[in-house]
Amino acid sequence: MGIRISGLASGMDTEKIVSDLMKAQREPVNRLQRSKQTYEWKRDAYREMNTLLADLQNSLKNMRLTSTFNKKTVSSENESIASAKVIGSPKFSSYSIQVNSLAKAEMPAAASFTTTGVNSSSAGIGGSNFDLTINSTTITVSSGDSVDAINKKLKEANAGAGVGVEAKLVNGQIIFNSIQGTDKLLTNGSGEKYFTISASANNNLGIPTSVKDSTSRIEGQDGQVIINGVTQTLKGTNTLTFDGVEFTFKQVNTGTPISVAAKTDEEAVFNMVKDFVTKYNEVIDKINTKITEPKYKGYQPLLDDEIEALPDTTAEKMQGMARSGILLRDPILTNGLTELRRAISTPLKVSGVNTAFDTLSEIGIGGPPSGKNAYQENGKLYIDETKLREAIRNNGEDVVKLFTNYSSSTDPATKYNETGIAQRLYTKLDDVMSKIIKEAGATGTLYDASSIGKKISQTDDEIETWEDRLKVIEDRYYKQFTAMEQAMSKAQSQGSWFAQMLGQS
Repeated sequence: MGIRISGLASGMDTEKIVSDLMKAQREPVNRLQRSKQTYEWKRDAYREMNTLLADLQNSLKNMRLTSTFNKKTVSSENESIASAKVIGSPKFSSYSIQVNSLAKAEMPAAASFTTTGVNSSSAGIGGSNFDLTINSTTITVSSGDSVDAINKKLKEANAGAGVGVEAKLVNGQIIFNSIQGTDKLLTNGSGEKYFTISASANNNLGIPTSVKDSTSRIEGQDGQVIINGVTQTLKGTNTLTFDGVEFTFKQVNTGTPISVAAKTDEEAVFNMVKDFVTKYNEVIDKINTKITEPKYKGYQPLLDDEIEALPDTTAEKMQGMARSGILLRDPILTNGLTELRRAISTPLKVSGVNTAFDTLSEIGIGGPPSGKNAYQENGKLYIDETKLREAIRNNGEDVVKLFTNYSSSTDPATKYNETGIAQRLYTKLDDVMSKIIKEAGATGTLYDASSIGKKISQTDDEIETWEDRLKVIEDRYYKQFTAMEQAMSKAQSQGSWFAQMLGQS
């Protein structure tokens, strides 16, 4: 940048004059910046709609699967004998239960001692180092070891074979007990299983230096039940999982079987369908709002200096007016909504389908109640809860087929008609979202090759070119004013010389 002489000879505010001249010159750049802002608003609006569509599509993932609708509940005719709950996918509709004997849990051999200042199983026990001996195995315990560390050493003893005993810290006591089923215990004269324990002096776990015998282990006992004619052994517990059902047995009922019934969890299916309808309505409502949003003529994006010159509320309002209608009557979203409504309303046409339940309206999901304002609902779905519950209860398989039917046809038209509504919607949502990504790109992508992304990039290049051009124009203006100032200064100097010479003559 050359030296700028600002009004020294002329007295003019050349800085302001150049600034005013540049305002007119910057108008092409202003148009480009407003255009870029409009592109960015449109891109963001598209991506916002895509997020809504992706959320709806995600809710349909499981609704395409038959297993999602086959949720079951179970009920026992006699809870005092056996209770049950579903934890998987039951295949039987009922279970005949006979409890021949109950299992008895093993009572471990144990020895307990009062500790001194040990309050956490993960904290160091303090005191001095000492040796801990269980049966004939000795481990060394340091003052920095915790109860958890002692347990680890007990498991790693005997080359990793362990000693069959573990330690627990409970209410200020350290309790050593045998691990269930271990074969590393001693046997006394009566055939009872136990272990011995002792420790060297100066330990603060309360373990004596003399050998102490634990209590004897009371052996557990297996139980036996018969479920639907199949004998099952209860191994130390009276809880058993069979066919995706967890049974808990409480009393013997030899010779008098009871029944546990399994049926479709109507409430779970109803709530799943209801949640889908709610989400579908939210999405189409927001999209309808966006494609019908009014466009205000005369409002355009504000430039940074315009925003700074206005009160915050005024600038925000004007920006909102300029942004409104950015997706008015947008063809991608408008056509997409049409396709979603078509996917919802087209009957399921496939061999074996119950024609009395081949549309959503026949299971209680239809359009708005008739009335003068019904046309304003724009495809919103309404649920007749009584009719939907009855369909799930009495025609559950037809409801499942309506949502989840799979077609292997290679003919597009046939495949469409034979495909369940959930998959139809899922596929159509994919189509719409792909078009939006092609038009506006996806959030978080490093390279945006979308149509709008290319326009923004092209506009950035044009702005940069214009900024370089404006720099040249501005420099030219300053050079011209500098030349004028220098000429005027020279003329003034000459005038002063002539005046001086005339005064001397």
